[in-house]
Amino acid sequence: MAHPVVDSDPTINVSDLSLSYPAHAGGREFQAVEGVTFGVGRGEVVALLGESGSGKSTLARFLAGRGPDAGEKAARIKLTGGAATVMNVPMHRMSRRTRSRLTAYAGHLAQDAGATLTPELNVGDILFEPIAERNKNFDRDVLGEKIAEMMDIVALPLAKLQEYPYELSKGQRQRVAVMRTLMLDPALLVVDEPTLGVDAINRPKIVELLKWYRERTTASMLLISHDIGMLEALVEDVLVMQHGRLVGHGDINDIFRQADHGYVQKLAQALRATAYDEIADA
Repeated sequence: MAHPVVDSDPTINVSDLSLSYPAHAGGREFQAVEGVTFGVGRGEVVALLGESGSGKSTLARFLAGRGPDAGEKAARIKLTGGAATVMNVPMHRMSRRTRSRLTAYAGHLAQDAGATLTPELNVGDILFEPIAERNKNFDRDVLGEKIAEMMDIVALPLAKLQEYPYELSKGQRQRVAVMRTLMLDPALLVVDEPTLGVDAINRPKIVELLKWYRERTTASMLLISHDIGMLEALVEDVLVMQHGRLVGHGDINDIFRQADHGYVQKLAQALRATAYDEIADA
């Protein structure tokens, strides 16, 4: 049985990987990712970019060990070609126990995670929940200090710990969701649009939180974001996807300034044009 090696280098190793969704309702199997090869080195931050439907969220969810998590069978991700290892764990035909071990070390923020916070729990319990699920005898005081520090970074008053998701704005819920992802100190962090629904004033605070976490842990990170400020602050290496394939790969400055692929150029222009123009509540 494979055990995650948290300091393995590379953290992620992907070779000619293809992923699909099962056929349903009389349709055919859907190929979401095709023939992708790349690596994420220990402590590296790599951005995964592409338009909607490019396969980036599917790839991120699979590499975070959440491929089979979907409630509906049609939404479960299947490895159909190539290979991938995450922290030295082969991703092909993982047992439930191995996957549980992997997900303890691989944090995953799904797109719009703030909308899926447990409605019956207050913010404090939502943040403690990932720890409590794995260890009933955790030190509440030590974790309380970590939570207080994170709340300060993302500009949420400590009084919010007593509030429930319905009492928070969309942007506040998203900030809570990002903090929750960090509670288990993941060695790999896979985050899908962490600033989604957060206004322009508070978006940089999520960037600060992720920078604080990296400096504290030297975690590796796979980041999906259309937020140019976040990309420029955190990312060294960029992967660009289109129609399930990798069409660009390189240093963030080279990719955006000297892109030789027309689609990559258009994507870079679109990111710069829409930087900080999203209107959302605080």
